[in-house]
Amino acid sequence: MLRPQITLGLTVLTCGCFIIAAFAADPIKSDAKKSTAPLATASAEDAEPTPVEEAKLADMHEVALVEDRGPWEVTDRLELVYRQKFAAGGDKTLSAKVLFKNKSETDIPGPLVLVVDGSSIEGTALHAPQGQFTEETPYLQMFPGKRTLDEGKETPVKTLILTSPTSTSGVELAATSLRWRAFTLTKPGDLDIEPPSDEKKVPGKEYTWGTMRKVMEVQDRATADLVEKHSGAILGTSTSEDANGNLVIRVYASQGGMSRKLPGSIEGVPVELTVTGIIQGGPAYSRVMVTDGRAGLPTAPVPETGTSQGSPNAQLSSSSASNPSLRATQDGPPTRRFLRPIPIGVSGINQTEVCASGTLGSRVVNSSGQRFILSNNHVLAKSNAGVVGQAIGQPSKGDKACAVSALDVVGILSDFHPYQFYTDPKKFSAAPINVMDAAVATCTIADVGTATPTEGYGTPARQPQENLFVGMPVQKYGRTTSLTKGKIFSLNVDVGIRVNAARLARYKFCIDVQSLTRTPAFSAGGDSGSLVVTQADRRPIGILFAGGGYDTFVNPISPVLTRFKVGIDDGTGAAPVLGSGRMGTAIGPVRK
Repeated sequence: MLRPQITLGLTVLTCGCFIIAAFAADPIKSDAKKSTAPLATASAEDAEPTPVEEAKLADMHEVALVEDRGPWEVTDRLELVYRQKFAAGGDKTLSAKVLFKNKSETDIPGPLVLVVDGSSIEGTALHAPQGQFTEETPYLQMFPGKRTLDEGKETPVKTLILTSPTSTSGVELAATSLRWRAFTLTKPGDLDIEPPSDEKKVPGKEYTWGTMRKVMEVQDRATADLVEKHSGAILGTSTSEDANGNLVIRVYASQGGMSRKLPGSIEGVPVELTVTGIIQGGPAYSRVMVTDGRAGLPTAPVPETGTSQGSPNAQLSSSSASNPSLRATQDGPPTRRFLRPIPIGVSGINQTEVCASGTLGSRVVNSSGQRFILSNNHVLAKSNAGVVGQAIGQPSKGDKACAVSALDVVGILSDFHPYQFYTDPKKFSAAPINVMDAAVATCTIADVGTATPTEGYGTPARQPQENLFVGMPVQKYGRTTSLTKGKIFSLNVDVGIRVNAARLARYKFCIDVQSLTRTPAFSAGGDSGSLVVTQADRRPIGILFAGGGYDTFVNPISPVLTRFKVGIDDGTGAAPVLGSGRMGTAIGPVRK
């Protein structure tokens, strides 16, 4: 596959503002289609740049794109304000007047653009876009590139027009909501996330980052002794909060009755107990599929139509790749067989695995433009038993009566990070440390897409969320429980995981997630490999790999991206964000 090329052109529009030409990613054409539809009336702030300013802008953007290759998502820094709510502009047209407000504490450089992923009215799309990253990602420019949007300031008002494939008459327009993202085409100076200073308070907390790190240090010193002293009854520890929001050391137990055997505090830090039972990692070995809490035997897969039968990874023709009517239907239970390109977060497994199920978590891309499926080692590589070159199928064999078909292949195993095992809980301190359960399989854009099915959270952002805190709202889409929402319950998890019910692996720097209501749980067997993202802006925090009781365990995403030299692929054709290699709030480089 050709390396993605990024081109830039500054075109002066009749409305007096300019746009950035599309980013091209083979095989999708990058030329933005011109539109004769009227655009929003330009304000005085959108004045056309002078020839000197235009030359400076061109130089600035050429340098930025050569060095960094955006766009960069800044959804979490902006508020979309409606100056006029949606109103009918025609039988199948809606319009609203909107602006961006900078709600962050930093200035944001332009150009700023609005990407509309859809609305509460099914099938709506942005009308008369001013540019596009790919044919699937058109945008509306909200702020010109010659200025910076200062803290607390607003962009000029723009008219947002949506078209609907069906009539909007009778639709309650006042309740219409928008799924949107915001990007800047100039890299913000502070986008490279650094660990917050020790003196700064954790968002929404009374304690500082420094205080949390000190508790983690106490936890780290105590963990091995607790596990070894209680020989299998204690599985590990984490840094968490009590019901009042105070930091505690959380101890994971495989059985009840351990509270009286634990100290009330360690080095002045309170201790709390969570009974998880044995924490399990590994695919779900079952022919039973579970969807929305209801179990049943899988039906026979529906043969795929409209694609080449000669090769399961055959590229779509350029005409079918750009024709929405020929694209896969991105809905239905995640255990079903999807037309290609498949969504992310759906059933999949190594084709040589026994009758088992896992989740194909996301599509990632390297700096050369090669695409991969990202999931767990135990989903794609059979817990170290896999061989590079083996086929990855969708759906999982466990979701199609254990059958195997070459037509199910969507990827080829290309690399995995091996497990390191130990056998004796009494020697926990000497156990080798794992930081990720991860593997990648090469794929094509014809076989694997970038978004969840329509009932999921959509397309994940490229920028990882590294500075995590207890209580942060997160979500995931997976094979068994589909879309679930929860919160980070604990950080810096150091625990022994039972892999495939046979071997033990010690994992550090993990994230513990619980659902908001505890029941139903955030995940279940078969959800392994799911990408966990923030609720606010879909920034990846990690890969789901194990669970016990009400607790779901997640590997931090940044070390995974660093290990495989890839970034989350959002379909824009932009350069990958490879991650810093840090373990979220835990300090230290990725272990080789």
